[in-house]
Amino acid sequence: MTLRHVWLSAQRQLSDQGICDAWLEAEVLLRHTLSLDRAGFFASLSQKVEGKTRESFEKLMSRRLTREPLAYITGHREFFSLDLKITPDVLIPRQETELLVEAVIEYAKTHTRPITIADVGTGSGCIAIAIAVALPSATVLATDLSPRALNIAQGNCLKHHVEDRVHLLEGDLLNVLDRPVDVVVSNPPYLTPAEIQTSKEEVKHEPQIALLGGQEGIDILAKLFNDAPRYLKPGGLLCVEIDPRRVDATRSLVQEGFAGCRYEINQDLVGVERILKVWTTERPTQAPF
Repeated sequence: MTLRHVWLSAQRQLSDQGICDAWLEAEVLLRHTLSLDRAGFFASLSQKVEGKTRESFEKLMSRRLTREPLAYITGHREFFSLDLKITPDVLIPRQETELLVEAVIEYAKTHTRPITIADVGTGSGCIAIAIAVALPSATVLATDLSPRALNIAQGNCLKHHVEDRVHLLEGDLLNVLDRPVDVVVSNPPYLTPAEIQTSKEEVKHEPQIALLGGQEGIDILAKLFNDAPRYLKPGGLLCVEIDPRRVDATRSLVQEGFAGCRYEINQDLVGVERILKVWTTERPTQAPF
């Protein structure tokens, strides 16, 4: 069969399984199998796909048809125009999370001095690395509980040449920081056990530690909000991706943990409330530094 016929057949199989963007996913899997860029792919549509190459592609297709996420199959995901290594040890970066990076960059523009940022729950390092690439004078302290995730993040830091400015720290939330920071940014877990069970099959392949936010979905968020004021400098920014279904609960947490501070909740690209920003006023006396 020609590449074109294999592509069309794969599209139909993926579409029959209810996989969105079947044409694009089939293309990505074929390009990954053949090591082709897009130009090379479309220039090769009339060529035959046979033998071991065809077998390799069919194996990848079998994995995708069982709803294993595409990023885990190819081992890559683009985030903020950066190619990142992705494995089942880390959450797959989402497009809406790029809004966190944009918010930190916007905040940095209001400062003439270099800033220090804590990326809490860094996973693949996507947020920390994107910020470090965009802000060459910034220092990023990236924390995570998972040594395996930090190993992936380290590889991504080396790939994008920011290993000297992104410092990876193993530990729970902010407790491993050794200095105050200008920004705390995080995409924390915010699903309940029941919500994980009823999520798309692809989500069930992702590490639960990066998904599970406690029985109510806000346990990790509440702990982060309780700790963050002690680590932020005066005028600092807390920027967090939140669950649009828990906006009211999130507002209550902000009002308890950041009394008197200005905050706003911004919508994502599809118009749902997704990004929380809180600006601190002063550091409390119980600051750990």
